[in-house]
Amino acid sequence: MATVVLACALPLITHAATAPDALLGKILIDTGRHGEAWYVNPQSRMKVELGRPADALSRLKDRAVYVGFVNIARLAERDGEKTDAAYAKKVSGAVLAPDDVIGAAWYVDTVSGLRHRLATPDDAWQIMRTGIPVSSKVLDAIPSEGATPTVFSVVQVKHAIAGDTLELIDGTKVVLISVNVPANPALQDAAKLRLDAITAGKTVVLEKDGKDKDADGRTWRFVHAGETNVNYELVRDGLAFQVIDFPNYKYAEMLIVGGLDAARLQRGFWNLNAPR
Repeated sequence: MATVVLACALPLITHAATAPDALLGKILIDTGRHGEAWYVNPQSRMKVELGRPADALSRLKDRAVYVGFVNIARLAERDGEKTDAAYAKKVSGAVLAPDDVIGAAWYVDTVSGLRHRLATPDDAWQIMRTGIPVSSKVLDAIPSEGATPTVFSVVQVKHAIAGDTLELIDGTKVVLISVNVPANPALQDAAKLRLDAITAGKTVVLEKDGKDKDADGRTWRFVHAGETNVNYELVRDGLAFQVIDFPNYKYAEMLIVGGLDAARLQRGFWNLNAPR
């Protein structure tokens, strides 16, 4: 099975000059040009032009944070309905998509805390109409994310801290997406040792899939060290199981085949003759 080759000149994401906290999640209308609408993405702290309503619908949903619908239901859709004010404040300005209902999404208003449906271009248009007028100078000070959300980032790894988790030199914890290392201490140690051998002290490329973070708020990524897809490498070596679930489908076929190969060749924990 061939690994995925990535170009080395991938963009390094920086937050040196980003949107101020007060603008995160807001829709901004450029009063100095032609009235273009922009969304300030709370995840990247960068702005994205919304364009026409159909484009806006797609671009907002592309930036969704996936949560269970039970959490989305904590937010009211109309004034007067019961809402969880603390949760509304926490997710203010975010686009939420349920990981158990395909295709649905809601935008959380930064002022009212209400959730607004994002299912049609008209839904997006209604949200755009609530935008705050700002000068071109204010908008120009916020870096632009582009129409397509950032998928890749280039980072330096400090070391592995678990069989499926890296610590970057800035202290960020990155969990390998779509894989699971068994909790057995010996298997965890084996996976951690392999992960360190591939990544410790090296510059790697992180690749985002459908879901940005795991249930504990840790960054969830595919990791590429040179031409090696590290997630696949652990599965192929019998050091991790593949876990394919919505909305994380990238490399699903590769991971499944890697798991079948590991079992067929009795690698890692599939080796029934290995000492326990």
